[in-house]
Amino acid sequence: MDTVQLLGQYSVVILPALVVAEQVGIPLPAVPALLAVGALAAKGHASAPLAVAAIVVVALPVDLLWYELGRRRGASVLSNLCRLTLEPDSCVRRTENLFLRYGVKAMLVSKFLPGLTTVMPPLSGIFAVARLRFACFEVMGVILWAGFWTGLGYLFSDAIEVVARRAAGLGRALGTVVALAVVAYLVLKYVRRRLFLRRLRIARIAPDALKAKLDAGDDVLILDFRTPLDVIAAPYVIPGARWITTDALDEHASKIPHDQDLVVYCT
Repeated sequence: MDTVQLLGQYSVVILPALVVAEQVGIPLPAVPALLAVGALAAKGHASAPLAVAAIVVVALPVDLLWYELGRRRGASVLSNLCRLTLEPDSCVRRTENLFLRYGVKAMLVSKFLPGLTTVMPPLSGIFAVARLRFACFEVMGVILWAGFWTGLGYLFSDAIEVVARRAAGLGRALGTVVALAVVAYLVLKYVRRRLFLRRLRIARIAPDALKAKLDAGDDVLILDFRTPLDVIAAPYVIPGARWITTDALDEHASKIPHDQDLVVYCT
């Protein structure tokens, strides 16, 4: 039995498993599987509504668990989750900005945006969104996401069938190319992050050295770039520091003097 036939026969088991893997931060190909199920449904070999319903039944308890962890343990859960992403330095800020702008309605599109599937539920808990309200938007978001991709697969079933046949003809060669592309992407992300952190280490100042400057009365401007969630998690500040979110930096750029030492921190 080939992969497509297996997916058609066991879609109500395979698809929820792939979605749960994404919910816990494991990047598995849920979207291609949804497209394939939609294409199979167009040929009468699978049931798209049944597959979507199975995804909802499994995804809701998992995201409710993340919600409760966020509600009970606070911003530390979000920070730990973001460390699992490819861009942990921007994960918290990007997710928080999205939630502050749209509230729990962001759950409707979070599964379409890489990296947000896992972090949005605990963020809803951190902001104490009502459980029933969260569950409603969670279900609507899952139905919208899964329904969109299966519907797309249904509409373009002929094209997907052609692609699947050609991919099957290429066999291991295609798998090798895809695997190498993914590895190259991950290596590039890792190298860029390490270079960025190396530049930060070169320019950093130790806490004791900064305290010595402050005690000596040196003219030092300290900017606190932490996100609102970071401030909630650790409501402490270096004496004399000015709190400016990175999104508001452009508004304050003209007010930052260029004739004194500048120290910034974000965690």
